[in-house]
Amino acid sequence: MPQHNDTAGAASAGSFKDYAAGRAASARVAVSPGVELAYVVDDYTDGWRDAPLAMLLHGVAESAEAYTGWVPRLARRCRVLRVDLRGHGLSSPVDEHDALSIGAMADDIDALARRIGRPIHVVGAKLGAQIALELAQRNAPWMASMTLAGVLISPGGALGKWVDEWIGLVDASGVEGWARATMPGRMGSALPPAAMAWWTRYMGMAPAATVKACIRMFPRLAEPERLEAIRCPTQVIVAVQSEKPGAYDQRQPVAEVRRWQTRIPGSELVELQADSYHIAATHPDACADIALGFIERISS
Repeated sequence: MPQHNDTAGAASAGSFKDYAAGRAASARVAVSPGVELAYVVDDYTDGWRDAPLAMLLHGVAESAEAYTGWVPRLARRCRVLRVDLRGHGLSSPVDEHDALSIGAMADDIDALARRIGRPIHVVGAKLGAQIALELAQRNAPWMASMTLAGVLISPGGALGKWVDEWIGLVDASGVEGWARATMPGRMGSALPPAAMAWWTRYMGMAPAATVKACIRMFPRLAEPERLEAIRCPTQVIVAVQSEKPGAYDQRQPVAEVRRWQTRIPGSELVELQADSYHIAATHPDACADIALGFIERISS
């Protein structure tokens, strides 16, 4: 399996006071009654090329800005669509007691993709990876490939034990306090203090209602039953360095990732020299390069 290295300092997505102020432009589209998704398009491709389209799906308490570090590498060769998932960024809000589901969030993305009306290469991290897996199991006809960059195959098993504690952290210290407490288990040892502080502030901008609704969803998320039904080309990027002990460690052992990855027909496992769970944030350049190479190979 190929291995990739990356420097850790590229995680910053810029400075902004709120989601709208941090964007040169964004758009919103209705995907179901009462639900609109916001998204950002990055396109630095040659005008005469029919460049592939990549859709990037982020994690809990994030937004399109989580992937800004990917844009310089990816958007020169692909048209890039960075989505705010339901309840995040500038998309429609959710109530903390809404019964969020991966199925409903996948429906949002499916509706957006069908409006676009062309093949789309999906990249998912964390919550976004769960949504990508759901769409792939449905064999969404527009889905050209799937790249997973940081995923827990069974969030209920991995995170369910912390649900009450994490809800308490949000209630007591706000989303930023929860993000700060859980950041070491998310980012490992790759990022310098300034980057850890930035990600803590950035995730702290997320609405408490959204974060609590997502946390309450975790126990309902078991290992997908239909991985063998996936037909789109798939690659899974996995961090292979030994974990550095930290609060709320969220990584799966490589052997466990390999176990479920091999259930996906024809899928590839790509090893990344990292010790973090959130590799899309800690190693954006390497992950973007891996995703781009895969997309271009599929598209050729």
